[in-house]
Amino acid sequence: MSIAPLYKVQLLAHMDVHRDLLAGLQEEGLVHFQETDVRGSGLQENQNEVSDLDHWIYKLGQAIGFLGQWEEKSLGDKLTGRRPEVSRRERLAALDYDYRSVLEQVEKLESNRNSLSNQIRFWDKERELLHPWRDLDIPIREVRDTESVHILPGAVPASLLPDFEAWADSEPIGWYVIQRDKRLVHGLLLLWAKESARLEQEFKRFEFNPQHFTQAVLEMAAKGDRVADVIASLDRKGREAEQKLKQLDKAGRRLCTELDALKRVYDVLENERSRRLSQGLMGRTQKVMFMEGWIKQTDRNRLQERLLPYAESVEYYLREPEPEEEHPVALENRKAWQPFEMITRLYGLPRPGTLDPTVPLAPFFFIFVGLTVSEAGYGFLVSILSLLFLRLAKPKGGLRVFLILLAILGAANVIIGTLVGGWFGFPIKRLLLLDPLQDPVRFLILALALGFIQVWFGTFLQLLSQVKEKKWGQALVQLGWLALLPGMVIYGITSQPVWGYLALGGAAGIVLFTSSSRNPLARFFSGLYGLYGISGYLSDILSYSRLLALGLATTVIAMVVNTLCQTALGIPWVGWLLAALIFVGGHLFNLGISFLGGFVHSMRLQFVEFFSKFFQSGGKPFKPLALESRYIDFT
Repeated sequence: MSIAPLYKVQLLAHMDVHRDLLAGLQEEGLVHFQETDVRGSGLQENQNEVSDLDHWIYKLGQAIGFLGQWEEKSLGDKLTGRRPEVSRRERLAALDYDYRSVLEQVEKLESNRNSLSNQIRFWDKERELLHPWRDLDIPIREVRDTESVHILPGAVPASLLPDFEAWADSEPIGWYVIQRDKRLVHGLLLLWAKESARLEQEFKRFEFNPQHFTQAVLEMAAKGDRVADVIASLDRKGREAEQKLKQLDKAGRRLCTELDALKRVYDVLENERSRRLSQGLMGRTQKVMFMEGWIKQTDRNRLQERLLPYAESVEYYLREPEPEEEHPVALENRKAWQPFEMITRLYGLPRPGTLDPTVPLAPFFFIFVGLTVSEAGYGFLVSILSLLFLRLAKPKGGLRVFLILLAILGAANVIIGTLVGGWFGFPIKRLLLLDPLQDPVRFLILALALGFIQVWFGTFLQLLSQVKEKKWGQALVQLGWLALLPGMVIYGITSQPVWGYLALGGAAGIVLFTSSSRNPLARFFSGLYGLYGISGYLSDILSYSRLLALGLATTVIAMVVNTLCQTALGIPWVGWLLAALIFVGGHLFNLGISFLGGFVHSMRLQFVEFFSKFFQSGGKPFKPLALESRYIDFT
């Protein structure tokens, strides 16, 4: 459980080779570059413009997203997310491809397609608005106001139509119904222009909603065209536009053959951008470039091998970090513990020189997820599916680490679920050590005991950290807690005096060493107040009762699913099918929520109850300049 030791590396390179050198270092992924302080050194800042790359990277991203709608992938590729592999030679030759002309074609195609799609949507909307007026038997251009008469197309709620018509008969207006449906009645309202101001106030009482024909529709209509003619014209335009859209889709499928090449260029330009940004961290003179950063001590030989071809043009220096230097943090654990580094990284990296919590948290996290899910069948499925995906898809990076962690946590459930749960809701009685449904008190005691052990262990790790930092007073306080907590618990169980004396000795250490004041009274009362921290320990330990709650929930839901299946089997003819659907769907649902809850709550126990005892966060991640990819894999 350690943080990888680093070397500070400083490089002096001739300007003729610095680009090639930096590209080689990027391929190795060795050096975490940092900004060079050029003040008083005689060096100049090295300015590297990346806006041109940003421009083309953005365009490539847009084009890849647009062409992706026609990309054809096999089911296996979709499920596994497999990406094409590109050799170093292919990567270096990627920029020889004329991607800019392809981007122009894609942009033109996208513009034409978007314009056509917008037209189709507009025509569809106009056709929808005209549909209630399809039976209007006068030219649409004639539906307009004159000097003496106003013509108002509009709609009245069907529920208010009788009252509206009665009112219309009593006024000097004409009302002609055009179309009825269950909710609205559409019609033409004719009234004298001089009466319009007065009558418009009455329209609100009957919720009359005027509906005018749009200017686009009026311009589209020929002289004498009725609404039905305009609708037919819109239908014709829509069919023509759909045909053009199909032609554009064919062009898109043809351009989609360039998609892999565009993805390759995208990743190459992204790495070029990263390299330029790293160059911007360096200092320079007219002929020399100065670079500095950090490497892992274990990578020293690899760095020497990479720099060997530049022996006449490059000088480098390695040294251990100075005490006051802030350097990045790289976690370094054995292969078995590396998947659990993901949990640590979700919280944050430890400060340099402090303790890496990965190994201390790993066994607890393994057990807690097993107890919160407590289902061997679910664990078996998760492990098998994770291993199959690792074998078939061969994922890399964070996804690979996560799948390994899932396989490990699945194994935890196979073991612990068999002992305290079952297989898909069916316990194996001969292997069951503890049945949480029959004996929840013992399960709760187990959860609290594990919580006590982890909290005590966290305090012990804090003691080690304080001894390492030579904070002797604080270390004695932690030693007091380490004696007080088990002493109180064991004395309460056994009533043996020796444990009571141990607890009293621990309390005395807390009272005496909590404060560094030289005033005896202030020291004593401050120490007494420090003993109040026992309430925090108590609340932390009680938090582990969630292990019982989540474990019981998984078991109960699994049993309910099985009970529903048995009930469904009694249904004639289709009972077996319903039972199978309930079994598969119910257990998959339970698996999902159980693992999600188990993962989240087990993390919470690490972050809140365990890390708070010893963990010192604030480390900056070690991120060497390396080849990274979004769409392809570099080989």
